[in-house]
Amino acid sequence: MLSLLISVAVGAGLGAALGTFGQCTSGACPLTSTWWRGALYGATLGLMFHLATGRTTAGSPTAANSTNVVQITPAAFEKEVLQSTTPVVVDFYAPWCGPCKLLAPRLEKVAAAYAGRVKVLKVNVDTAAELAGRYEVRGVPALMVFSQGRVTHATVGLQTESELQGLFERALKGG
Repeated sequence: MLSLLISVAVGAGLGAALGTFGQCTSGACPLTSTWWRGALYGATLGLMFHLATGRTTAGSPTAANSTNVVQITPAAFEKEVLQSTTPVVVDFYAPWCGPCKLLAPRLEKVAAAYAGRVKVLKVNVDTAAELAGRYEVRGVPALMVFSQGRVTHATVGLQTESELQGLFERALKGG
């Protein structure tokens, strides 16, 4: 909430300054011809910037209290993914990625339905670049199914709930 207020206030301040000190006397720029119009225009741009940069969520796209989708570090990858006896779906994501943020609640919902049968883990590609490179992650979100330590299926991009369910069913079948 604080970042929203800051974005709007900075935008409004810059817009007001542009309206006050700008040299628009021709009427060709009606949005910044006065300080108050500039402030409204700037506040609107500040709001749009805030929404576009995805600052509406705090940090990770996964809820902090999630038990079905767990974020792991590259150090834990070997044990949690490659040595797992159950199928694993790994979500390679980035915190700045809009589609990743849209995927997170869908993934959480489907992971809850498959709890105990399929392990779901998240890897931040910004902090695990070497791991993302090893598995040739070229775009996010990227979902990979691991079975017995090897990739059996991979998808890139935003998935619907039904597509996720299909992916999880594939994971249960071993590929």
